[in-house]
Amino acid sequence: MAASDAPMGAEEPEMHAGFEFAFDNEAFSDKVLRIEVIDSRYDATQFGADAASRKRRREEAEGDNGEGINSSCSVMGTPVLRFKTMYVNSAILASKSPFFFKLFSNGMKESGQSQASVRITDSDENSFMELLHFMYSGKLTQTADPALLVDILMAADKFEVVSCMKLCGQRLITMPMTLESAVLCLDLPSSVSNAADLEEAAKQYLAEKYKEFLSTKFQDELMRIPLAGIVAILSRYDLGVASDVAVYDFMLRWAFWQYPNSEERYKILSSRLLPLVPLMRVKNGVMKGVVPDCVFGIYLMRERCSKLLLSKTEYFQKFSFMGHVFSLSAHCNMDSYNCFGLLLEMLEDKGPVRGTIDCSFQIKTRPSLEFVTRYKCTYTDSRKDVECRDLFGVPWSEFIADDSPFFIDDILNLQVHMKMA
Repeated sequence: MAASDAPMGAEEPEMHAGFEFAFDNEAFSDKVLRIEVIDSRYDATQFGADAASRKRRREEAEGDNGEGINSSCSVMGTPVLRFKTMYVNSAILASKSPFFFKLFSNGMKESGQSQASVRITDSDENSFMELLHFMYSGKLTQTADPALLVDILMAADKFEVVSCMKLCGQRLITMPMTLESAVLCLDLPSSVSNAADLEEAAKQYLAEKYKEFLSTKFQDELMRIPLAGIVAILSRYDLGVASDVAVYDFMLRWAFWQYPNSEERYKILSSRLLPLVPLMRVKNGVMKGVVPDCVFGIYLMRERCSKLLLSKTEYFQKFSFMGHVFSLSAHCNMDSYNCFGLLLEMLEDKGPVRGTIDCSFQIKTRPSLEFVTRYKCTYTDSRKDVECRDLFGVPWSEFIADDSPFFIDDILNLQVHMKMA
């Protein structure tokens, strides 16, 4: 447990040093601290889960106003794995931590007793012991492991040891970032000193590391990165990919990997990920021989489709092909029965169409999960718009139903395929 006097990175001042001799020393202690170690309430094998779980546990503890730290032998059915005892000086701990000041002085049931109890998880055991040692010595363990520093920082936040938070933050800022430390830094609570600086450093690291975002060598690694890291990567302005169709496909693969529950997956996709990519996905300049060939993809959430019953029309962003500007819109058409339709219009006259443009409306359906053509048409000099008033061939109620084959995880997948004939 001894810490080195040598600084790491930038020079670090010692904080509250001078009581290391009293650490776990009965002669200089007036209390016995009983440490109850319980089983962690998260899957420690999932990459990146630790920080989020710590954050939840910290928030739960704060919600208990400190009453969660007592001598009970279980939390929500979690048994105590082991007990540890050590001698502590209540004045030293209370002077460094408002948490321990409250524990030893003003109203907790242990305050008038010679023994006090603290409950921690087994994953936090090492960092808690490091924190206790820091409160006596003012020194941090000499380590090049950023994950350990984050653990200590989180423990310092929970027990309100501001000086330790500050020193951990200083070290983390000066240390080389790793993927693991970046993910941990994205989940730091705002109460942590330097949390904003650490979060920004983590985002910059991830953005730089994943310049070639969809490179094959990164795929397995990316699947294990938690939501905060994926959001940071996707928030870049330039993802370094030719088409954000590929980004959308990656989102689906990642969401299926991380969120097996369909309701949770839908919530994450709709609220956190899909807003980061435009509704219209465009893949320009695909060449088959000498024939220009383009695909324009549209991905709509079921909730947004439902609103067409009232709004009647949903416009998508404009796009260009072969020097002409097009507009694509979805409609709820009031024919013999309400139905879903698509309208493709040529907006700007750039002169006559040289030759003809073949166009097809395609949809992806269950169970094949393949795009199939539902409507074909041809642009000529005399035809400036193409409309399919009933793309799916079923009433609106069947199209929007929960068991509709046209929605895959509550997402409608459409694309317009255009090529010069």
